[in-house]
Amino acid sequence: MNMKVLNIGCLFLMIFILNIFTSAVQAKEYSIPELKIEVTINPDGTVTITEHRTYVFDGDFSWANYELPKSGFSAIRNIQVSENGTNYTNLNAEEPGTFLVEESNRAFNIKWFYNAEDEERIFTISYTFEGAVVTGPEWSEFFWNYAAAGREKSTEEITIQVQLPETLPDSSLHSWVREPSWVIESATLENGFQFTGSDISRGQAVIIRTVFPASVFNSSAVSITDPEFSLLWAQNDEINYRQQKIAEAEEREQMMNYAIELSVVIAGLSLLCFIFFYRKYGTRHQINLSRNESLMIPGNQKPAAIGWLLMHRTITGGHVTATLLDLARRGYLVVNEVEPEEDKSWFSASSDQNTFAITLNEKEPESNMPEWELSLLNFVKDRISDGNTEIKEIFKFSDSNVSKWYYSWKDELNKFTKKQYWIDSESYKGAWWNFGIQLIFMLVAVAGIFILHPIVGIATFIVFVASVLSLAIIRRTPKGEELYQSWKNYHNALKNAKEYSIPENHLGRHFIYSIAFGLSKDHIEQIFEQNPAAVSHITWIIILPGSNSTPASIASSFGNLAATGTISAGGGSAGAGASAGAAGGGASGGAG
Repeated sequence: MNMKVLNIGCLFLMIFILNIFTSAVQAKEYSIPELKIEVTINPDGTVTITEHRTYVFDGDFSWANYELPKSGFSAIRNIQVSENGTNYTNLNAEEPGTFLVEESNRAFNIKWFYNAEDEERIFTISYTFEGAVVTGPEWSEFFWNYAAAGREKSTEEITIQVQLPETLPDSSLHSWVREPSWVIESATLENGFQFTGSDISRGQAVIIRTVFPASVFNSSAVSITDPEFSLLWAQNDEINYRQQKIAEAEEREQMMNYAIELSVVIAGLSLLCFIFFYRKYGTRHQINLSRNESLMIPGNQKPAAIGWLLMHRTITGGHVTATLLDLARRGYLVVNEVEPEEDKSWFSASSDQNTFAITLNEKEPESNMPEWELSLLNFVKDRISDGNTEIKEIFKFSDSNVSKWYYSWKDELNKFTKKQYWIDSESYKGAWWNFGIQLIFMLVAVAGIFILHPIVGIATFIVFVASVLSLAIIRRTPKGEELYQSWKNYHNALKNAKEYSIPENHLGRHFIYSIAFGLSKDHIEQIFEQNPAAVSHITWIIILPGSNSTPASIASSFGNLAATGTISAGGGSAGAGASAGAAGGGASGGAG
C-alpha cells in the first residue's frame, strides 16, 4: 500500500476518533432541579440537617460532591449519604455505594460514588451540627444559608422545613428571609417553619433566619451562648439590615446615574478628541488622479516598498519573497525546482508542495542597491556557503540567526520607506497626541467601572476604539497619496487580471508584485490563465522537466514559506460556632 495513502488514512482515523470523543464530552450534562431540606432542632441544642438532592443526568456519571463551608457551627458529626433508604459506606475506595469526607481549612467536602446514565436519582445527605444555634436568656436563633451563591446549578424548586422540639403558638415563631426575599414564601407549622421557593438562579443564595423561644431546649443540656440576644435584638437587626439594603440600593442607583453621566462625558470627549486630531493631522490630501484600474505598472519602485505602502506600513514574509524573486529577475540568482526528498516517517502528511533551491549568479550588486536588498542577497550567499541551498533551509526561521536577520531586515526596509517621504511625519504627532489623551480617558473610564458602575464599560469600549483609530490619523504626503492611488489602481487590476490582455514580457513583474501585495493563489492564477505556457517566459525560475508546476503553485509555495516562517519568527475542625446576626452554612455541590 502506498505510504502516503496509509498516512492520510491514519490521519482521518485520528480526526474521527477525536470528534467522537469531543461529542461525548459535550453531550455530558446534569441538573439539580429540586432540593428538599429538613432541619431538626434537637432538645440538646444540636441541629440535624437532612437534604434530599434530585439529580437529572444526561450522560454517564459516577460521582457527586457536597461542599459545606466551616461557618456557623463548632462541630459536625454523623455524616451520612444514602439513596432510597440504602446507606452508602464511608470508605475511601471510590467505588459505587461508598462515600468519603475530605476536610480543608475552609470546608468539608462530602463525595459519593455511583453509576448513573441518562436518568434521575435522589441522593440524601445528612449530618448533625453542634454550636449552630444562638441561645439567649429567653430566645434562640438558627440563622442559615441553605444554598450557596455561585453554586454549580440553579434550583427550580426548594422546600425547607425547620422542626422544633415541641409545639408552639404562631406568635412565638418568627422568621425573616434574607435572600431571596421576593421568591421564598414562608409559613408556620405546629412545631416549626416551612419555606418554599422556585426558579432560584445559581448566583442567588437562600438565607433564612428563624427565632423561637429558648424554652424548647433541655435547660440541663443547653446553656446561654449570647446573654445579649433577644427577639427585640433580632427584630432591630432585621430592620437595620433592610434599611441598609435600601440605602445600598439608593446608592447604587445614584452611582449608576453618575456612571451614565461620566460615560457620556468621556465618550463625547473621546470622539471629539479623535475628530479634532484627525481633521488637523489626518485629513487625506485630494489628488486629481483617475481611479480606473490599469495593468500598466506605475513605476520602478521596489515591490517590497510598494507592498509596505499598500499594506498600511506592514512588513510581511511576502515582502521577503517578492524581494528574493525580484533579485532573481534582475540576474543575481536563479530559483530552481528540485526533486523533494521522500519523507518515510509514519506520521508524515502527504504534500504536493513544490521544492525550490537557489543558485547564485556571478553578478556584482548595483552601486545604488538599497541596504535591505543587499542584506537579503548577502544573507542568501552566507546561507548557501553554509550548505543550505533549498529555500526552506535558507529561511528556516526556527534558527535564531535567521529570525535575528529577519528583524534586522525589517528595520532596514522601514528606514528605506521612511526616507521616501511617502508618509506625513506631522501626522504621527497627531496620532500620538490622540493616543496619549485617549489613554487618560481610558484610565478614568476603568476607574469609573470599579468605583461607580460597570456601565462605564461602554465608554471604555468607545475610548478603546478611538485610541485604535489613532492609526487612521497617519496620512500620506501628497507625493505618497498620488503614488498610493496609482499603485492601488494597479493592485485592483491585478486582482481582475482575467479581464485584461497581458504582454508576456511583463508577466514576471506582475507575478512579483502580486506576491508583494499578498494576492491569493486564485488571483495569481488569473494572471497566467490566458497563457498557460507563460511560465517559460519567467527564465529566472527553472522548472523540472515534466513538472506540473504553475506560477500560481510556485507563488503558493513561496507564500507558505513566508506564512510559516517569517511572520511567526521566534522561539518557542470548623469555626467558632454560631453568632447572632451571622448566617452559617452555604453548601454547594456538583457531579462528574
